[in-house]
Amino acid sequence: MKPLILLDINGVLNPKVQPEDSSDAPNPHLSDLKAALVLRLATKGRIAWVSTSADDFVDSLEQQLELEPKPLRVPITPEPDDEDQQTPKLGSVVRWLAKMEAEGDTDWDGIVWIDDALGQDVHDWAHQYHHPVLLEKPEPEDGLTEAHVVAVQVFINGEDRNPAP
Repeated sequence: MKPLILLDINGVLNPKVQPEDSSDAPNPHLSDLKAALVLRLATKGRIAWVSTSADDFVDSLEQQLELEPKPLRVPITPEPDDEDQQTPKLGSVVRWLAKMEAEGDTDWDGIVWIDDALGQDVHDWAHQYHHPVLLEKPEPEDGLTEAHVVAVQVFINGEDRNPAP
């Protein structure tokens, strides 16, 4: 299995913002541990940012991580129908996945979603999605840990995974 890894930033990677001498732009910095965990995740599937962070903030993280291939970005664009959802990003993720599939731009056969804000609505969606889905919800104060990366590997290696009917 080669999953798409939907990865949140705040509450998951928890970058520290450091002042930068040459500009007013934020300069996020990941701890060595978080950077290593993201690099390991990138060997397991394609990373796609699912974050409300500003583009220049995400650009800075990408420069630090130097991931290849470059991560995809899921545009978080709430629509009126999304207002009643527990998980504010769910509608944007579902629309983006459908668009990617309709355009034939998918090379994954599973989804991993790592976010500190995953409600029951995401679990319901995951059970109905046509590919296997793993949901990992880090505690915001700890963020991404070794245990989450191990869970992704177990999911990828799992033999009892069947896509939802």
